[in-house]
Amino acid sequence: MKSWFARLAALLLLAAAVAVVPTAATAHESCESDEDVPIVLEFGALDGKDRILCAQHAAGQTGLKALTDAGVEVQDTAGSPPMVCRIDGQPTPAQEKCGNALNGPGYWAFMVAKEGQDWDYASVGLQEYELAAGDFVALKYQQMSDGEKVEVNAAADAQTREAAVVADHGEKASDESPTAVTTVLPIAIGAVFLVAVAAFVVARRRRP
Repeated sequence: MKSWFARLAALLLLAAAVAVVPTAATAHESCESDEDVPIVLEFGALDGKDRILCAQHAAGQTGLKALTDAGVEVQDTAGSPPMVCRIDGQPTPAQEKCGNALNGPGYWAFMVAKEGQDWDYASVGLQEYELAAGDFVALKYQQMSDGEKVEVNAAADAQTREAAVVADHGEKASDESPTAVTTVLPIAIGAVFLVAVAAFVVARRRRP
């Protein structure tokens, strides 16, 4: 009996100790994998703030899903095929009505590239474009008066990949921590209780 209690207590303590060790999150903080797609947003003459985001595990997804998963708000025109007319509120309704077709002074150019290559227009729109491993994506607001050649300031290179920010990663990590503690605490308490019971039994048996 003594041996059985001691072994059980040891196993429970080991399980509690393993559970307490923080587990690695499924999402990583960097954009280092080829499955992660850096997304460059450049607002040009608009009021938005340029930034570089990371759509994690986005290979195989459409460009639109990767963009929205990265926390970007996208609005399309109502016509067919739909076209991206507004990103994160830019251009404003006064600049672009986002009706059946684009009617503002510019458009959101959807550019793609592989690392180390030059940017080029995507062959289809965000809704249809399927991202592949190693893709870089850029969306730049291009004025009609500037012509068809789009100059993206950020290059499709390792520096841009390193600068890509994972959306809301810190909030997700903090949300998971309390759940882990809540799960582990009852296990630890139960293990301590069983150890105390085992010690009591052993002490009773040792009395003359």
